[in-house]
Amino acid sequence: MVCGCSALLSLPNPRPTMPATPNFHANLSSTSCWIPRQPMPVAWAFVQKTSALLWLLLLGTSLSPTWGQAKIPLETVKLWADTFGGDLYSTLTKYSGSLLLQKKYKDVESSLKIEEVDGLELVRKFSEDMENMLRRKVEAVQNLVEAAEEADLNHEFNESLVFDYYNSVLINERDEKGNFVELGAEFLLESNAHFSNLPVNTSISSVQLPTNVYNKDPDILNGVYMSEALNAVFVENFQRDPTLTWQYFGSATGFFRIYPGILVQADRDNREHFKLLVEELMVKGVGVVDQALREAFQILKQFQEAKQGSLCNQAVMLISDGAVEDYEPVFEKYNWPDCKISTLADTQENVMEYLHVLSRPMVINHDHDIIWTEAYMDSKLLSSQAQSLMLLTTVAMPVFSKKNETRSHGILLGVVGSDVALRELMKLAPRYKLGVHGYAFLNTNNGYILSHPDLRPLYREGKKLKPKPNYNSVDLSEVEWEDQAESKRVLFLTNDYFFTDISDTPFSLGVVLSRGHGEYILLGNTSVEEGLHDLLHPDLALASDWIYCITDIDPDHRKLSQLEAVIRFLTREDPDLECDEELVREVLFDAVVTAPMEAYWTALALNISEESEQVVDMAFLGTRAGLLRSSLFVGSEKVSDRKFLTPEDEASVFTLDSFPLWYRQASEHPAGSFVFNLRWAEGPESTGAPTVVTASTAVAVTVDKKTAIAAAVGVQMKLEFLQRKFWAATRQCSTVDGPCTQSCEDSDLDCFVIDNNGFILISKRSHEPGIKLRKKPIPT
Repeated sequence: MVCGCSALLSLPNPRPTMPATPNFHANLSSTSCWIPRQPMPVAWAFVQKTSALLWLLLLGTSLSPTWGQAKIPLETVKLWADTFGGDLYSTLTKYSGSLLLQKKYKDVESSLKIEEVDGLELVRKFSEDMENMLRRKVEAVQNLVEAAEEADLNHEFNESLVFDYYNSVLINERDEKGNFVELGAEFLLESNAHFSNLPVNTSISSVQLPTNVYNKDPDILNGVYMSEALNAVFVENFQRDPTLTWQYFGSATGFFRIYPGILVQADRDNREHFKLLVEELMVKGVGVVDQALREAFQILKQFQEAKQGSLCNQAVMLISDGAVEDYEPVFEKYNWPDCKISTLADTQENVMEYLHVLSRPMVINHDHDIIWTEAYMDSKLLSSQAQSLMLLTTVAMPVFSKKNETRSHGILLGVVGSDVALRELMKLAPRYKLGVHGYAFLNTNNGYILSHPDLRPLYREGKKLKPKPNYNSVDLSEVEWEDQAESKRVLFLTNDYFFTDISDTPFSLGVVLSRGHGEYILLGNTSVEEGLHDLLHPDLALASDWIYCITDIDPDHRKLSQLEAVIRFLTREDPDLECDEELVREVLFDAVVTAPMEAYWTALALNISEESEQVVDMAFLGTRAGLLRSSLFVGSEKVSDRKFLTPEDEASVFTLDSFPLWYRQASEHPAGSFVFNLRWAEGPESTGAPTVVTASTAVAVTVDKKTAIAAAVGVQMKLEFLQRKFWAATRQCSTVDGPCTQSCEDSDLDCFVIDNNGFILISKRSHEPGIKLRKKPIPT
């Protein structure tokens, strides 16, 4: 969320001018900003070169403001803040190496270019790439339509047909004698990363049938036999476009052919998914439909008399879970004696008859409408924690009988389709081109979100993730509006929005760029030889979700990490690898510029005596090209937060949707000013107090009066170390004041260090760090 309330804004100036009262910047709807009121006198000062504020509160309510100000002069509070800030800033710059990294980028400024990002050109280019990708999916489905209709044209119905096929429920199943059961012959399955690591057979399809459909019914056997012709087309489509996922044919007779072939069993995951879908269903009375039917028939009659509407077959259809009692008077007036369905046994036969009637104009005119669905959940991945991996859209087309004797009847043979993972589509809007806070999103023609970084389709119930109601009917305002939660840290950003449609689809694409440094992109260059050498450092990693090279198409490439693929591309070891040359060039440049940090951190770690005080757990940096370096100053077993910078903690690493949190926060503060974040060693869901602090700062580059963020660098340390530094600083007082009459350790004085969003970093009470300073006193 990009809008909200910032409780306190820091000034990076080492010696800021002290205003008479705190300057609050708050949204009118926010109530999270704590404003001190008399008779509790306060004194405060900025902690230099950080986004923190030292706030002191005298607790004795009987004390007058004059007394409090005299006892703790503002100059003393400022001394404490300067001492603590200076000490902290010295520690942070030493262990992070931020000054060295800033110097290294400064040294190469003359060879850099900073170009302005053209949002309109960017959204146009992204939409063209998406259009081309989606067109290939449509072409694959059209191939299936042609093959299915041709196969039906050449097939003669055989009432006594005997034919074995691969039944998805029965394949590889044996009886008690060890023999394969009927329709369950041996079917080779192999785990495939492209299909969510499910065991599949990419050389052939398999067939699924509902349990209430007889698998040797003549209509089923003839349909399955006829659709065998699709196997070759499935394989050809996948070879022609390896980004294709599931392809399928749903027959009007009731079977479902899916490629690649897969085993479908009622395992625990499937049973849990079924229970999830039905556990909240309940009967709530009987629907009263007579008024709705009367209105529907009246509207239909008006359109028929006025010759309006679709000008083809028109109908009113009511589908219910059982027969209702109040329809007959309506039918007697408007529709008698036309056919009706009164029992479940009538359903399939009669509904299909209606569909044949309604589809006649399309068959006669050879119309094959292309249908794109709203976003929906991939049920196979419901157990996954990554919400963005689950959303799909499907392109589908009808298949009609082209036989002369049935053409006038408008026989619908079924529907063919293919799934498109929205994650794959969004990869065509590369993260590095959108800047630190930029993003792309997709809308449907109904105004619903198809894909958005802030779309969260799941919620957690205990240990389970469940789909939210109406997760696929969310509009843009619902994900873009301000989040009023008080526990959120927010940033003030001004964004520009760029929109365009994706031709020949019902979708539109939006690109969002933040003003300021988000308007520019930094371009560097270096030799392959120099960059390749620095890419091989053991402390270096690349954003695993970013597409430096395409590794998910060729089976030989799927086991490669992005770093391994880049190295093979640069050494020309694999000429078949396709890579984003612009991104590879930028990551090479960043590898060269940041390489000295490894030697710096290593030398620092060697000079730390085992007996000396443990100050910092680790140092880390990230660059705009998704490069990540880190170095430990303690043994791995002593690291306070082991999930940090790992895929388990998505907020701390580069993802397809966003830059790391510590990078984004640092980029919105002046370069050199550190931003702090409290972390829970057991994760954010821990009920305990925070134990870890990360501090990060941005590294900016300026060329021709244009500034871009090149990198961010920071450290992770124990909160305990920060607290000791603070309490030591507050024991000092100015020499002109004489002996210190009070300190922050006194019982009648509360001292807080709070961050720029008003969250407490340091307090006397161990349960208060991480809580927002608020209007009401925090209970002890």
